[in-house]
Amino acid sequence: MENIEDSAVLEVSSENRTPISLKNESRDSITDVSNISTSVDGSMVQSLSLESFSLSNDLDGFDSGLNGKDLQVRVDNPQKHLDSLETYITFRVTTRTSREEFSESEYVVRRRYNDFVWIRQKLIDVFPTHVVPPLPAKHSLLGQLDRYSREFVMCRMAMLHRFLNRIVSHPILSSHPTVHLFLTAKPAEFLMHRRNSGSLIGRMTGSLQQIANSYACQKTEPEFETVKDYVETLSEKLSTLEKIGERIHKERRDHVTELNNFYPILTSWAGIEPVLRPLLLDIGVAEETIASAQQKHLISSYQINFSQPLKEYLLYLESINEALERRDAIQIEYELAVEELNKLKTEKDQLINSDPADTTTSFSLWKPTSCQDRLEKLSLSIPKLLKTVEANQDKMEIANENLRSDMERWSVEKKVDLKRILIKMADQHMQYYQECLDAWEKVMPTLKETSNQSNVTTLS
Repeated sequence: MENIEDSAVLEVSSENRTPISLKNESRDSITDVSNISTSVDGSMVQSLSLESFSLSNDLDGFDSGLNGKDLQVRVDNPQKHLDSLETYITFRVTTRTSREEFSESEYVVRRRYNDFVWIRQKLIDVFPTHVVPPLPAKHSLLGQLDRYSREFVMCRMAMLHRFLNRIVSHPILSSHPTVHLFLTAKPAEFLMHRRNSGSLIGRMTGSLQQIANSYACQKTEPEFETVKDYVETLSEKLSTLEKIGERIHKERRDHVTELNNFYPILTSWAGIEPVLRPLLLDIGVAEETIASAQQKHLISSYQINFSQPLKEYLLYLESINEALERRDAIQIEYELAVEELNKLKTEKDQLINSDPADTTTSFSLWKPTSCQDRLEKLSLSIPKLLKTVEANQDKMEIANENLRSDMERWSVEKKVDLKRILIKMADQHMQYYQECLDAWEKVMPTLKETSNQSNVTTLS
């Protein structure tokens, strides 16, 4: 399989039908040079070369096999489709697996952003108390004009890749049939399944959210309160870091603009200063090198290596909060059922212990006949409600265990993810400052020579 630098290609496909299946398309037929070709189904495809792009460590080892993993996925090769009704981007999803539920060892399909939205919602509906990873946010109204830009498409591709890799690395989520369908189904089969899939579970998940918004838990588990507090604190820290990074990024862009205006002046000045000419030219070259290094290591790589990963992690923290809220909703359901059960038991005890003579002579709500009817209804309702309470208690215990296991996994993943972001940032700065140092060291011999000439002239 081709390297990711060669596969991050945006193709423009003009067609008046649904996207073609990649079953008949060779993955190696997509090149990174600007050309116009005809695909197998006869549609015109124009390949537009894009700047090299890497998904960092996410793709390490993909081309060399499974390396101990039984399921690996890769999202790359964005393609722009010009349909008669809409324009949209699809991404190639390549899967390699040794799992028994897969009939083949490798699959290649194309999916668009809305397909990723669909699978995420399905997983939330089926596993409301697991942490389902986030997707990149939809573009804003102001971003409509930019949604086909290279930078936007590349950032979205990277985040979709991370999303899908988080899914397939999860022992529970990755085993669901929906994931299998997403990774393997041909376009027609996938579209049919999407249209026919019901929304009952989704409505149930929505009701959990409404319960969580309307009521509060009487006593949340301390461990989950600790998680909430930590997630809130970490979110504040990362959000502040991202905002400061944006300000620094803007200042760097302005600085590079000024440097690009600065070094040509030195070059021009050298034309009228015979003595200083070598030094001015070397300083100009150094400034040009520094501007180029800053653009390459600190500006061009900022979005994909720092800003977008931070934003993705902030969305991940939101996903954790959403899972915690759904767990709280299940606890609230249990507490409300217990409260209702206690009310019915209390009412039954009062009716049983009430004095019939007092009931007939007072203005009691329960007359003898209605009192007996009510007791019969309570005798039927209480056992049913007791079963509901027991079922809700089981659901709550399962929800607690699901979140505990996900939080344990996240605690390990978080260290790796944040360490990767910070190390990448440090590496980019080290490369930048090394190139700056090298640029100025090349100026030193000319500077010394000019200084010696000046001293000789002064002595004479």
